Amino acid sequence: MPGETGDEKEATPEVQALVEQVKDDLVAALGQSPATLQATHFKTQVVAGMNYFVRVHLGDDKHVHLRIYKHFSGSVELHGVRHGEVGGVGAHEELQYFEQN
Repeated sequence: MPGETGDEKEATPEVQALVEQVKDDLVAALGQSPATLQATHFKTQVVAGMNYFVRVHLGDDKHVHLRIYKHFSGSVELHGVRHGEVGGVGAHEELQYFEQN
């Protein structure tokens, strides 16, 4: 249903490719380049395109949640990063909708 997020799923190669496309913006948001950048899980939300809420492993048991927007035209933008404090979000913290930031 439009507007709601779907169920959490294991990341696919397509989702990993989206993460790679927003890597430069993520590094800028974090202020440093992570040791690794591996998508582990995701949820989607149909809007005027598709929002992807993605849990990403950064190395050293640190994770962030990303909000990535993919327009129907194919353009991809990083719309938000949830990283808690310095330690990031938990490896098993549920992916949830969060506002663009």
